[in-house]
Amino acid sequence: MADSQGSYSLSNYLFSVQRLVRKQIPEVWVYGTVASLQEKGKMVYITLAEYEDDSVLPKASLSVVMFASQYAAFCRSWNELPVPFQIKKDLKIRVLLEADFYIPHGKFQCKILDIDTAFTLGEIAITRAKIWDRLVKEELHRLNGEHPMPLLPFNIGLITSENSAACNDFISTIRASGYAFSITIVPAKMQGQNTEADIIKALDKLRQCEDMDVVCIIRGGGAKTDLVFFDSYALCREAALFPLPVITGIGHEIDESLLDRVAHTHLITPTDCAKFLIERVDLAWQRLQTMSFEFENLMQIFAREYDKMSYKILMLSNICNRKFIQEKERLSRDTLGLKRGVPKIMDFQIQALRLLEEKAYAANPETQLKRGFTITKNENGKVLRSAKEATASTALRTVFADGETYSVVQRG
Repeated sequence: MADSQGSYSLSNYLFSVQRLVRKQIPEVWVYGTVASLQEKGKMVYITLAEYEDDSVLPKASLSVVMFASQYAAFCRSWNELPVPFQIKKDLKIRVLLEADFYIPHGKFQCKILDIDTAFTLGEIAITRAKIWDRLVKEELHRLNGEHPMPLLPFNIGLITSENSAACNDFISTIRASGYAFSITIVPAKMQGQNTEADIIKALDKLRQCEDMDVVCIIRGGGAKTDLVFFDSYALCREAALFPLPVITGIGHEIDESLLDRVAHTHLITPTDCAKFLIERVDLAWQRLQTMSFEFENLMQIFAREYDKMSYKILMLSNICNRKFIQEKERLSRDTLGLKRGVPKIMDFQIQALRLLEEKAYAANPETQLKRGFTITKNENGKVLRSAKEATASTALRTVFADGETYSVVQRG
């Protein structure tokens, strides 16, 4: 009520403004991007913003509130959806707003009456698809998967909530294997708004460690809505570019985050991650045992073949020695035979030559002429061997040992 001077108290004025705002501004659906979200006591404070393309500065922003009990009811209903979700920073939502004026602070304020679940689910799917398309376009989606998985991944970098059930399950499974695994634990938030930043810091820290074989990112059972924090582009990029194989065990059997997609190996639970590493070492151990067994068999085969070869070499050596001795004896006999036989052969050949010489001397025409034989030739010098060859008036030449005579054939 106005006083005598026609002025109002501050509260009366603000009440009037409040009534005017509530009366003149109807309930309306508004969509925008969540710039911040904070729970304080009985209230939840959300800042909605609108951004222009390729700009980090908001074109417009508005602070809205809702009761914490109302927000908790929304969360419970979202968890029961086929695709659960949770409101987080950078998520685009559509809300039903009631305009109001908050008198204690004297400022315009809007209350959230309802949240369009279908719109938010669509935006989550669109955002997730855009992030994945960007990862594929930048060829980051299988980059980490190209790293070779060590046969003996003994040095493990572990990113998880410290002293959590997931951490304990992983470590107890690893220790029960009996192998000499070394685990470097880097604590990180695995749910809530700080998940992305904490895991990225943990990856940066492990990047500085030497002699690391693999990195495991694990979390225990939790709300499915927590998985949205593992769809971050920045987190997926850091995991994809990590120089070692990244193994994830952060989801449920039917759920898969974008971080699971870019990781080298995606498993369901922390225990599965530990078993996977143990199986790698088991496989290497089995291969080593197989190789050892095969090597032992090869050595046995080699020993048998070596014995066979040694026996054959010994037999061959004995045969060669005997053959050498036999040939040496034969050579000695041949040498002795040559020494004794050559003079005999020479004498025999000399005697044979002498006989031939005597035969040749006896067959010499001069020798026959000296014995009284003659040789008769016609005028052409042909030796006559028969009287029939001497025709009448043929001139003949008769050769004696001491000279020649000439005659003419006459037929009576």
